[in-house]
Amino acid sequence: MARISVADKSDLFVQLCRQVATLPQVRNSAIDYDRILSAIREREAQSSTAIGNGVILPHARIDGLDGLAVVVATLQTPLSGEEAIDRQPLDIACLLLIPAGKPMEGLKFMARFANFVQMPELRGELMKASSPEAMFSQLSNLGQSSRKAVLAGDIMSPCSFSLAADMPLTRATTLMAQHRTPIAPVLDGRRLLGQIACSNLFTLGIPDFFSQLKSVGFIRFFDPFEKYFSIEARSKVGQVMNTDYCTFHEDATLIEIVFAISILKYPQVYIVNQENELLGIIDQTLLLERIINL
Repeated sequence: MARISVADKSDLFVQLCRQVATLPQVRNSAIDYDRILSAIREREAQSSTAIGNGVILPHARIDGLDGLAVVVATLQTPLSGEEAIDRQPLDIACLLLIPAGKPMEGLKFMARFANFVQMPELRGELMKASSPEAMFSQLSNLGQSSRKAVLAGDIMSPCSFSLAADMPLTRATTLMAQHRTPIAPVLDGRRLLGQIACSNLFTLGIPDFFSQLKSVGFIRFFDPFEKYFSIEARSKVGQVMNTDYCTFHEDATLIEIVFAISILKYPQVYIVNQENELLGIIDQTLLLERIINL
């Protein structure tokens, strides 16, 4: 749909849903327009599907759908992008219907499309297209220009909070509490040195042999906090940080991330470059959000 005119986001969804309802895989599955629009609105109510770079990607999982159904539109007049991470006005919309039993197909398409529109030359040619045929020609590059697998770089989030090795531990724990985060990376500039987790901090004043005990019966009156505060008061982050963390490069696959988090039990993994500089973070919540909210 080339250079369509829309009044607002609601009007955009109506036009996209009417168009996707005409596709063969949707008609053959006996899925009507009202059901599609309701599913799209319900998903959007959970959280905005504006993904940044001027793109909104409304989507929904549909029972009984025979294959992915996609409609791409360029907007004649951009809509407000206040809900997007970068707040960039929205001028490209991609509506995606996903078979309920095949969520990974939807996630792979989203990764490919997001990669496509991040390439300035491809995005620019798509915006110039003045007809559906011209748009289709540009989008034929989608599979060729994009990676087929969902990679770590596609789903990571930027690091919004970090600690320095020479920071007093008292300051670090205060910042972690203020940010309500149970774990924080320790950086030297951008280079990852380690991490501090609340679980590590809680054991500062506990003798090592306690970790071998099977019962807390006879230690119920033991109070480690005097020792804890003594250690905390004189320590720096670098002295107590944990170096048992998990890193991947941007081209790590989704299944590698899932394995590290679900099987190896890392609460979060760090995405780094060849110099071990931190590029982004994937934690349990983000991973679930990316997969389950399809």
